[in-house]
Amino acid sequence: MADRVLLLGGAGTVGSRVATALAEAGYAVRCLARSRGHRNLAVARASGCEITYGDMNDAGALRAALDGCRFFVHCAAPYPHSGLALRRKAMLDRWIPQIRAQFALARQCGVERAVFTSSLSTIGPAPPGELAHEELAYDPARQGGGNYYPVKHALEQAVLAETAAGPPTVIVNPTGLCGEGSRNPELSAACVFFAGLTPLMVDARLNFVDTRDCARGHVLALQRGTPGRRYILGGVNTTLRKFAGRVTARAGISRPLVVPRFLAGLGAWANEWLGLVTGRVGALSLTSYYHLKYGQHYSSARAQAELGYQPTADLGDAIERELRWHAAVPVTG
Repeated sequence: MADRVLLLGGAGTVGSRVATALAEAGYAVRCLARSRGHRNLAVARASGCEITYGDMNDAGALRAALDGCRFFVHCAAPYPHSGLALRRKAMLDRWIPQIRAQFALARQCGVERAVFTSSLSTIGPAPPGELAHEELAYDPARQGGGNYYPVKHALEQAVLAETAAGPPTVIVNPTGLCGEGSRNPELSAACVFFAGLTPLMVDARLNFVDTRDCARGHVLALQRGTPGRRYILGGVNTTLRKFAGRVTARAGISRPLVVPRFLAGLGAWANEWLGLVTGRVGALSLTSYYHLKYGQHYSSARAQAELGYQPTADLGDAIERELRWHAAVPVTG
C-alpha cells in the first residue's frame, strides 16, 4: 500500500503542483481544502489525489484528515497581503498559534515526517556579489519593511520550534514562481508584461523557479531532506528588466519604461491605504515593492547536492504555461 500524505494548500500555486508531483512519485495524496470547485483542486483530483473539505484550523477537520497519514506536507502558510505595519501584530497573534497547533496535531496523530513550505524572504541578505544561501539568517534591520518578510520569518521559526518535538520537519524555501497554478493574472508577472498592463516598471535582481521544479523539490525534501534544515528551491537568477523583455518580446510589444524605485514605493503606499477602504490592494502593494527592494540572487547548491534537485536552466516553457493557464495566449498543439 502506498504511503499516505496529507497535503495542505492544494488549491494554491505551490500546493497544487506538489499534489501532482507527490501522486506521480507514488504517494497516496489527501488534500484538505476549503475551496470547492477551484481548478487547482480539479488538477489534483485528476492526478489521483483525494480531496476532503474542511478548515485546517478546525482541530476536528485536521485530525480526521491526518488519520492514516504517514507524512504531512504543509503548503498553506498564511500570506500577509497587506504590508501596513499596523496590521502585523494581529497577523502574528492569529497565525503563529494556528501553525504551531497544526504541527502539534500532526505529532499527536503519529506523522513520521513533514515538509513545510516557507519563503525566500526568510533567507538573509548576501554580501555584495555573492549568492544568497540557507546559512544567511533573516536580518530585521535590513529586511524588516512591510509585513511579508517579518511574518514569514516568524512562521518559519514557529515550525522549527515544533520540529524539536516532532514531527521531524524539512523546510523548503521557494523563490519566485513561474508557471501554471496562480490564481490571479494581475499577480502574474508574465501576464502583466505580456498584456502590456503596466507602462512603467522598476528593475530588481530576482530568481524565478518553474512551478514544476519547485513541486519536485518538495517531493525530494520529503524523501531526502534533513529535518530542521532549510533548502532553497530556486531556478534562474535574472533581473526583472530581462524577464519583462523576454515576455514582451514574445508578445511583440515594447518593454515598460524603467523608472526609479522610489516611485513604486509611493504608489505602493497609496494603494495600501486605499485598500483599507476598498478591501483590495492589487498588484502594486508594499509586499511586491519590498520583494523588489530586497531582491537578490540565490543559490540552490544545497538542494542540488543533498536532495538531487535539478531545476531548469531556462524559463521559456514555464512562461508559456503561465500565459496559457491564464488564457493570455491560445493553447496550441
